[in-house]
Amino acid sequence: MVAVPYSYTDEYSFKPADDRLPPQNIEAEEAVLGGILLDPSAIYRVKDRLKTEHFYIGAHKDIYHACLRLNKQGLPTDLLHVSSWLSDHDLLARIGGRSKLATLADRTVSAANIDSLAGIVIKKYKRRELLKSGYKTIQLAYDEEQDLVDIFATVTNKIKAVTDTPLAPTKDEYQRWKHDRLLEEVTNIYTTCVEPSFRFLKLHELAKEHSVTNNFLEHFYLKSLTAQCSKLLTYEELKELAGSTVREWLLNGLVPKSTTILLAADGGIGKTKLAYGIGKVLIQGNQFGNFIATGEKRKILYYQGDESPGDMMQALESLGYSKEDIGKYVRVRFGWSAENIPALIEDLKEFQPDFVVIDSLSTINRFSIYQESQMEYARPILEMTGLATNYKTTFLLIHHSNKLGGVRGTTAIRNAVSEVWTLSKDSSETGTPNDRILEIDKSRSRSSGNKYRMFFNPEDLSFTFMGEEGQDFGGPAQSAKERTLQLLADHRNVKFTSEEIAHRLGFSKDYARRYLTELSADGLVSVKRQPGKANLYFLAYEGSPEDHPSDHLDPHPESFASREIQPTFDVSIKKTGSPQDHPSDHLQKVDAVNNTAKGDPKSAENHEKIQQSENFAAPSHLEDHLCSNALLGIESGGDPGGDPTPDMCEKIHTQEIAVKDLPENNCSHSPQGDPGGDPGVIVNKDDHPSSHLVPKISIEVGDIYWSKSLKNKVKVTKLYPSAKKADVVVAKDPIAKPRLLWSDLVAWTEELRIGDEVEVLEGEHRGQVLLVSSINGGIWLKKPSRNSFSPPLSNNGQPYHAQQLKKG
Repeated sequence: MVAVPYSYTDEYSFKPADDRLPPQNIEAEEAVLGGILLDPSAIYRVKDRLKTEHFYIGAHKDIYHACLRLNKQGLPTDLLHVSSWLSDHDLLARIGGRSKLATLADRTVSAANIDSLAGIVIKKYKRRELLKSGYKTIQLAYDEEQDLVDIFATVTNKIKAVTDTPLAPTKDEYQRWKHDRLLEEVTNIYTTCVEPSFRFLKLHELAKEHSVTNNFLEHFYLKSLTAQCSKLLTYEELKELAGSTVREWLLNGLVPKSTTILLAADGGIGKTKLAYGIGKVLIQGNQFGNFIATGEKRKILYYQGDESPGDMMQALESLGYSKEDIGKYVRVRFGWSAENIPALIEDLKEFQPDFVVIDSLSTINRFSIYQESQMEYARPILEMTGLATNYKTTFLLIHHSNKLGGVRGTTAIRNAVSEVWTLSKDSSETGTPNDRILEIDKSRSRSSGNKYRMFFNPEDLSFTFMGEEGQDFGGPAQSAKERTLQLLADHRNVKFTSEEIAHRLGFSKDYARRYLTELSADGLVSVKRQPGKANLYFLAYEGSPEDHPSDHLDPHPESFASREIQPTFDVSIKKTGSPQDHPSDHLQKVDAVNNTAKGDPKSAENHEKIQQSENFAAPSHLEDHLCSNALLGIESGGDPGGDPTPDMCEKIHTQEIAVKDLPENNCSHSPQGDPGGDPGVIVNKDDHPSSHLVPKISIEVGDIYWSKSLKNKVKVTKLYPSAKKADVVVAKDPIAKPRLLWSDLVAWTEELRIGDEVEVLEGEHRGQVLLVSSINGGIWLKKPSRNSFSPPLSNNGQPYHAQQLKKG
């Protein structure tokens, strides 16, 4: 086979095609015009999509133009009116006279198929436009004067204008196409063009191309951000769009996922430091008061405009940010403005942060042409709202408050975000210069109006969570909530019904259902609602069990009724080497004695009576719970320590006896109360047992006691000597009537007030004489000092309880 030499003309053919007429259909054009002349109402079927320029013959363009003008004036498009209009405008002779119009009308039988004929005319026009663009491309290719980049842009726009336009659009379809095309171009410029000056140039050229102004494009883009709405959805589409029906959080009850938050405060309050503190909590995966993190090692992006790099670095180091934190989990930008949204989008794509802090709204809008009082000022927030959803991140925007303590500027700022927080000083009589109030002013994720008291320490720039405003110290509702949070925190992702929680904690079902509703309303716990079934409550955690030991369920869990919640009241942002980093500061069971003795099992009859008297039914499903046995609180055997002899019980309740006289392994008593021990027997494992006497104690019906598990006053209503339990009524909440161990009850002491001098009997500051600083979620102390600033003292991060203090 002989190889054919390569010919340059085989790839490029420059043969002209001028010997053929451009695409057209004269008969279809005549039929359309004839139909309009024959039936004047037919023009309404084609006028919105058939344009004058679509006709190939010049005379046909003039005739159709005359028909459109008559229709606009409300006149019929019959032969007489059309010929008269053409004559008045000196066009009758140019189109061929009245004979031409008569010929068009005579050749047309009816206007029944005028729609399809108009479609043929439009398609032929599109082909001619394609040819015209091709010829223009050839001319530009030979033009050595123009830059090649400009030629490419011109050719692209011309071809796109032909190919993107609908073939036979109605007026609405054409306007929709024009709208979508312009919006796509504007959005592309705003979201991809990093340089503000270059973006301004591109907007200017786009405005000229569409015969509009730059201001029009600005408002056009803003309207697209505010007017987004979905189509009408079916159930399946709604479920797919919603994903999970359970609200997802970064910090339960405080920081939702994929949303926008506005933090407003006056200058010098510490709003930036609070944002840094929350970021550190999200990295560590711990909690801020009752707000529990749903994971750890979250990525934080800080856009700082109000602080210098030196001030920010000093604050982060003071709050405990390490080199690893800033390098791996934290990225920082300075000088960013809302004019540079594309840079933010690039950071979201590259770094994929969970939490973005913008400090502040005023700074990022410093180049805006709008004032705070104008709606357009909120445009960056609207853009971030879309980015929060698309990139699954949460934005916290720091802003200044007005004189009334609300959000400064237009109401559009407040309306554009999903959450509004306000941070202010405590103006009450008992408030100190460092007391702060954080209010959830608006929320689409939880109940709003809640206020939380915090203490700002200007020395290390940390915030200490002091509790929710309005909660009585030691109140039953507070205790129940704390115990529930601890239960769910110990067993992450395990779902409990309100009945199961009530059973485990010893509350009535109605009472548990009530406070669980409050917890879920505040976002402190997650709830999975199932139509026709009981709600399921849980605390989510994102991570493998290896990353979070509490995901492993204890095969031998201890009774939760004898435990207290141990929240991290501090934001856990401390300097490296601070006392809280030392192991000795962590809670230890130094007063507990290991008890391995097995007690005598209770009879089946006695077990049945106790089960019926407590009026709790075991749930029918325990697949995802701690074990397949009965729920905690229904003992299947005797006390772990064994019951003492009748004579010994009498001695315990009537006189003081030595510890050594009691049966072995039956005298241990933890600070929280030991289900297997006897009431009132306190043993310190570091001391010799024989050196301690059992204090005289007597539990009587009608007497008032302090419950360590409930952290509240209770009144005994009934005793169960064989089980060493008592039915009680809780102070200030007669609905709650739990059954408590005798070991949980101690003598009631006088109530404390702010400013009282107390001696610390147990805890971190044991033996010191201090002052009561505040009572919020517990008792916070401070050192007696003339200085106005005295940070609150806690018991290893927790408030003290009344029984740990003695009033001076």
